[in-house]
Amino acid sequence: MMEQLIPVVMVVAMVAFILIKQIGKLTNKFDSFADESAYDRYAKFSAIIQEHVREIKQSLDSSKSPIERPFKLIEGKKEEEALELLSNFIRKLVFFETMMAKKKSSKEIEADLFDLLSHLDDFLKEYCVEGEALSDQLRERLLKAYEQLN
Repeated sequence: MMEQLIPVVMVVAMVAFILIKQIGKLTNKFDSFADESAYDRYAKFSAIIQEHVREIKQSLDSSKSPIERPFKLIEGKKEEEALELLSNFIRKLVFFETMMAKKKSSKEIEADLFDLLSHLDDFLKEYCVEGEALSDQLRERLLKAYEQLN
């Protein structure tokens, strides 16, 4: 009786193993399809964030034409330092948009974007007059822009 059961158990185990492998392959394919459409959305969102960072940078740059400046440096903060930090944000976003996103999962991309936006939030609070309010406004504008992406 036991001798007859061993081949049956082996066959069942092999079928289960093959099914698990096939299910894994299918879910990976679904993930890659979902990630492809997500990459475009993240790239567009990254470009939108870049526009906002450039706007902040131009507003803080005293060498630019005296346009209305919604962003003003806190007294005692160094303009060069602030502009360099903003340039770094832009570089990260450009690199992120072009190279990094294609090699990462959606969760990793979202984590990177969240990290960058957190640093931008901290920058506004540390370097700009009324940074808290400016940070809230930027957050709302970026949320609206993200929701409008298809």
